[in-house]
Amino acid sequence: MNDNTSETKLMMAQALKKLIKDRPFSKVTVQDIVSECNINRNTFYYHFESNYDLLYFAYAQEVKKVADSFQKANASIPQAMDFVLDYIDQNIPLCQCAYDSLGETQLKTIFEKDLYEMVRATIEYFGDENSVKFTEDFKTYIGFSYTELLSSQIIWYIKHNGEMDKEIFKKYFQTFFTATLKSVMEEAIKKGF
Repeated sequence: MNDNTSETKLMMAQALKKLIKDRPFSKVTVQDIVSECNINRNTFYYHFESNYDLLYFAYAQEVKKVADSFQKANASIPQAMDFVLDYIDQNIPLCQCAYDSLGETQLKTIFEKDLYEMVRATIEYFGDENSVKFTEDFKTYIGFSYTELLSSQIIWYIKHNGEMDKEIFKKYFQTFFTATLKSVMEEAIKKGF
Protein backbone atom coordinates (compact mmCIF):
# COMPACT_ATOMS: atom_id res chain seq x y z
CA MET A 1 0.00 0.00 0.00
CA ASN A 2 1.52 3.32 -1.04
CA ASP A 3 1.60 6.34 1.27
CA ASN A 4 -1.33 8.12 -0.42
CA THR A 5 -3.51 5.01 -0.21
CA SER A 6 -2.54 4.48 3.41
CA GLU A 7 -3.16 8.13 4.30
CA THR A 8 -6.55 8.12 2.58
CA LYS A 9 -7.67 4.96 4.39
CA LEU A 10 -6.50 6.32 7.72
CA MET A 11 -8.25 9.63 7.05
CA MET A 12 -11.53 7.80 6.39
CA ALA A 13 -11.03 5.69 9.53
CA GLN A 14 -10.56 8.87 11.60
CA ALA A 15 -13.65 10.40 10.03
CA LEU A 16 -15.70 7.35 10.93
CA LYS A 17 -14.38 7.40 14.49
CA LYS A 18 -15.37 11.07 14.77
CA LEU A 19 -18.82 10.55 13.26
CA ILE A 20 -19.83 7.66 15.52
CA LYS A 21 -19.26 9.79 18.59
CA ASP A 22 -22.32 11.82 17.61
CA ARG A 23 -24.63 9.18 16.13
CA PRO A 24 -25.14 5.45 15.79
CA PHE A 25 -23.07 3.65 13.18
CA SER A 26 -26.26 2.67 11.33
CA LYS A 27 -26.91 6.38 10.71
CA VAL A 28 -23.44 7.10 9.27
CA THR A 29 -23.52 7.09 5.48
CA VAL A 30 -20.78 6.90 2.89
CA GLN A 31 -21.73 10.47 2.00
CA ASP A 32 -21.06 11.54 5.61
CA ILE A 33 -17.60 9.98 5.47
CA VAL A 34 -16.62 11.42 2.10
CA SER A 35 -17.92 14.87 3.10
CA GLU A 36 -15.91 14.74 6.32
CA CYS A 37 -12.78 13.80 4.34
CA ASN A 38 -13.45 16.08 1.38
CA ILE A 39 -13.09 13.20 -1.08
CA ASN A 40 -15.47 11.67 -3.61
CA ARG A 41 -17.53 8.48 -3.34
CA ASN A 42 -15.34 6.71 -5.90
CA THR A 43 -12.36 7.16 -3.60
CA PHE A 44 -14.29 5.57 -0.75
CA TYR A 45 -15.32 2.59 -2.90
CA TYR A 46 -11.82 2.24 -4.29
CA HIS A 47 -10.64 1.44 -0.75
CA PHE A 48 -13.67 -0.10 0.95
CA GLU A 49 -16.71 -2.09 -0.10
CA SER A 50 -18.93 -0.70 2.63
CA ASN A 51 -19.07 1.17 5.92
CA TYR A 52 -18.63 -2.21 7.65
CA ASP A 53 -15.41 -2.79 5.74
CA LEU A 54 -14.20 0.65 6.85
CA LEU A 55 -15.25 -0.06 10.45
CA TYR A 56 -13.31 -3.33 10.43
CA PHE A 57 -10.24 -1.53 9.08
CA ALA A 58 -10.58 1.37 11.54
CA TYR A 59 -10.95 -0.89 14.55
CA ALA A 60 -8.09 -3.14 13.46
CA GLN A 61 -5.87 -0.04 13.18
CA GLU A 62 -6.87 1.04 16.69
CA VAL A 63 -6.15 -2.42 18.10
CA LYS A 64 -2.75 -2.42 16.40
CA LYS A 65 -1.89 0.95 17.97
CA VAL A 66 -2.77 -0.34 21.44
CA ALA A 67 -0.81 -3.57 20.86
CA ASP A 68 2.19 -1.61 19.62
CA SER A 69 2.09 0.55 22.75
CA PHE A 70 2.15 -2.38 25.15
CA GLN A 71 4.79 -4.17 23.09
CA LYS A 72 7.01 -1.06 23.14
CA ALA A 73 6.57 -0.93 26.91
CA ASN A 74 7.52 -4.64 27.07
CA ALA A 75 4.40 -5.09 29.19
CA SER A 76 3.38 -8.28 30.93
CA ILE A 77 -0.08 -9.62 30.10
CA PRO A 78 -1.69 -7.97 33.16
CA GLN A 79 0.01 -4.68 32.25
CA ALA A 80 -1.12 -5.07 28.63
CA MET A 81 -4.69 -5.54 29.85
CA ASP A 82 -4.34 -2.18 31.61
CA PHE A 83 -3.50 -0.60 28.23
CA VAL A 84 -6.48 -2.37 26.64
CA LEU A 85 -9.00 -1.47 29.35
CA ASP A 86 -7.84 2.15 29.41
CA TYR A 87 -8.24 2.30 25.63
CA ILE A 88 -11.75 0.83 25.84
CA ASP A 89 -12.79 3.32 28.51
CA GLN A 90 -11.45 6.24 26.47
CA ASN A 91 -12.99 5.00 23.19
CA ILE A 92 -16.18 3.27 24.25
CA PRO A 93 -18.31 4.60 21.34
CA LEU A 94 -15.94 3.02 18.79
CA CYS A 95 -15.53 -0.20 20.80
CA GLN A 96 -19.26 -0.70 21.30
CA CYS A 97 -19.91 0.19 17.67
CA ALA A 98 -17.41 -2.47 16.60
CA TYR A 99 -19.02 -4.99 18.96
CA ASP A 100 -22.57 -4.20 17.81
CA SER A 101 -21.79 -3.94 14.09
CA LEU A 102 -19.03 -6.50 13.53
CA GLY A 103 -19.88 -9.04 16.21
CA GLU A 104 -17.77 -11.18 18.51
CA THR A 105 -16.28 -13.40 15.80
CA GLN A 106 -14.91 -10.46 13.81
CA LEU A 107 -13.55 -8.82 16.96
CA LYS A 108 -11.76 -12.02 17.94
CA THR A 109 -10.20 -12.11 14.48
CA ILE A 110 -8.97 -8.54 14.96
CA PHE A 111 -7.54 -9.27 18.42
CA GLU A 112 -6.07 -12.67 17.64
CA LYS A 113 -2.69 -11.89 16.09
CA ASP A 114 -1.43 -9.40 18.67
CA LEU A 115 -2.79 -11.32 21.64
CA TYR A 116 -1.34 -14.59 20.37
CA GLU A 117 2.11 -13.04 20.03
CA MET A 118 1.86 -11.63 23.57
CA VAL A 119 0.85 -15.01 25.06
CA ARG A 120 3.63 -16.78 23.18
CA ALA A 121 6.14 -14.24 24.49
CA THR A 122 4.90 -14.87 28.04
CA ILE A 123 5.33 -18.62 27.60
CA GLU A 124 8.83 -18.09 26.21
CA TYR A 125 9.71 -15.81 29.12
CA PHE A 126 8.44 -18.35 31.67
CA GLY A 127 10.46 -21.10 29.94
CA ASP A 128 13.61 -18.97 29.94
CA GLU A 129 13.14 -18.07 33.62
CA ASN A 130 12.86 -21.77 34.47
CA SER A 131 15.49 -23.01 31.99
CA VAL A 132 12.87 -25.03 30.13
CA LYS A 133 12.26 -25.35 26.40
CA PHE A 134 8.57 -26.03 25.72
CA THR A 135 7.61 -27.90 22.55
CA GLU A 136 6.25 -25.87 19.64
CA ASP A 137 3.00 -27.85 19.76
CA PHE A 138 2.51 -26.97 23.42
CA LYS A 139 3.28 -23.28 22.87
CA THR A 140 0.88 -23.16 19.93
CA TYR A 141 -1.90 -24.94 21.82
CA ILE A 142 -1.55 -22.80 24.94
CA GLY A 143 -1.08 -19.68 22.84
CA PHE A 144 -4.38 -20.17 21.03
CA SER A 145 -6.20 -21.25 24.18
CA TYR A 146 -5.20 -18.16 26.14
CA THR A 147 -5.69 -15.90 23.13
CA GLU A 148 -9.31 -17.08 23.07
CA LEU A 149 -9.58 -16.37 26.81
CA LEU A 150 -8.10 -12.88 26.48
CA SER A 151 -10.30 -12.04 23.50
CA SER A 152 -13.39 -13.17 25.38
CA GLN A 153 -12.48 -11.08 28.41
CA ILE A 154 -11.90 -7.96 26.28
CA ILE A 155 -15.20 -8.49 24.47
CA TRP A 156 -17.01 -9.01 27.78
CA TYR A 157 -15.57 -5.73 29.07
CA ILE A 158 -16.73 -3.88 25.94
CA LYS A 159 -20.18 -5.46 26.04
CA HIS A 160 -20.71 -4.84 29.76
CA ASN A 161 -18.75 -1.60 30.07
CA GLY A 162 -19.56 0.09 33.35
CA GLU A 163 -21.36 -2.89 34.90
CA MET A 164 -18.31 -3.92 36.94
CA ASP A 165 -15.77 -1.66 38.54
CA LYS A 166 -12.66 -1.61 36.34
CA GLU A 167 -10.27 -2.23 39.24
CA ILE A 168 -12.27 -5.25 40.41
CA PHE A 169 -12.37 -6.60 36.85
CA LYS A 170 -8.58 -6.22 36.61
CA LYS A 171 -8.02 -8.00 39.94
CA TYR A 172 -10.26 -10.90 38.90
CA PHE A 173 -8.60 -11.13 35.51
CA GLN A 174 -5.05 -10.94 36.85
CA THR A 175 -5.73 -13.52 39.55
CA PHE A 176 -7.34 -15.96 37.13
CA PHE A 177 -4.97 -15.47 34.23
CA THR A 178 -1.71 -15.44 36.18
CA ALA A 179 -2.61 -18.41 38.38
CA THR A 180 -3.93 -20.62 35.60
CA LEU A 181 -1.18 -19.92 33.07
CA LYS A 182 1.54 -20.46 35.67
CA SER A 183 -0.13 -23.68 36.81
CA VAL A 184 -0.44 -24.96 33.22
CA MET A 185 3.20 -24.22 32.49
CA GLU A 186 4.37 -25.83 35.74
CA GLU A 187 2.36 -28.94 34.88
CA ALA A 188 3.85 -28.91 31.37
CA ILE A 189 7.35 -28.90 32.87
CA LYS A 190 6.47 -31.96 34.96
CA LYS A 191 5.10 -33.77 31.89
CA GLY A 192 7.96 -32.74 29.62
CA PHE A 193 5.96 -30.66 27.14
